[in-house]
Amino acid sequence: MTHTPLAWIGLAGVEPGDNPRAKHWEARLHKPMVAIALLAVPAYLFESVNGGALAHRISTVLDIVIFAAFLAEAVWMASVSSHPVRYLFDNWLNLIILLGALASVLGTTTDWIALVRVMRVAVAGLVMMRTVTGFRFIFTRRGAPVLVGAAFLILLSSGGILYWLEPSVETYWDGLWLAFVTGMTIGYGDVVPTTGASRVVAAGVGLIGVALVTVFTANVVSFFVGGEETQLRRDLQRDIVDLRADIKRLLDTEEIRFRDDLHRDIVHLRRQITELLHAEELQFRKQFQHEIGQLRADVAALAGELRQRDARGAALTPPPADER
Repeated sequence: MTHTPLAWIGLAGVEPGDNPRAKHWEARLHKPMVAIALLAVPAYLFESVNGGALAHRISTVLDIVIFAAFLAEAVWMASVSSHPVRYLFDNWLNLIILLGALASVLGTTTDWIALVRVMRVAVAGLVMMRTVTGFRFIFTRRGAPVLVGAAFLILLSSGGILYWLEPSVETYWDGLWLAFVTGMTIGYGDVVPTTGASRVVAAGVGLIGVALVTVFTANVVSFFVGGEETQLRRDLQRDIVDLRADIKRLLDTEEIRFRDDLHRDIVHLRRQITELLHAEELQFRKQFQHEIGQLRADVAALAGELRQRDARGAALTPPPADER
């Protein structure tokens, strides 16, 4: 059984060893569920601001959407997962979101509702952080312009939200100034959030500001150090190329030497084989000539013996009657 660090905060997702269908649906539902989780932010803002019945009605509708979406997602993922109980246990934060949204929909009036809403905002931030980790190019030098643009948009939107929520902020520029000093963790104290909603927004702006400043500082350092690192990489690449050329040259030299030795050995072996074949041929010729000589001698002896037999036969034969 595998436990991931995200299981401690209830965002483990499906297990690595789960079936492919569960993994497919997790990837397919991830982005929509992130967007729905982020609805907790406007739900909290509409409930916290003094907007009357309309704002409360909008907040309730958003709570219903969040509750229905997370309930459907939890039931569906538990049905397609090979380990439904383990999935619900490792994603316990989804159940907390369901309970908080259900309490808001039912109109529960207790101080715990504010805590649940704040927790849902934190959950949305955690889910969003897991989404942002998929865009790793933001944390590189190429992603610096995107990072600056995102920080600028967050600053503008945060200034508008603080201007809307904070009574002491009289103009949009004051809200923008409050967002800037909060995000940069300066805190001059000339403008401070006083309501619960504006404090939650200021806390979120502060956390986002610290993260963005840290990442941007790392990008700046990477920009100045990156030149030297690039040069080192080029030198290393050049050294690797030279080393490969030297190795190839040595291999070629060794191969040429090996070929020469092999050719020399082959020539010597052919010469020895030729000499052996020539010696064997001479020996065969001598033996063949000797056998031919013996055969001729035998044939001559046989011919002499036949002549002698013919002579003896002629001597023993009586003369004809006429000759008598």
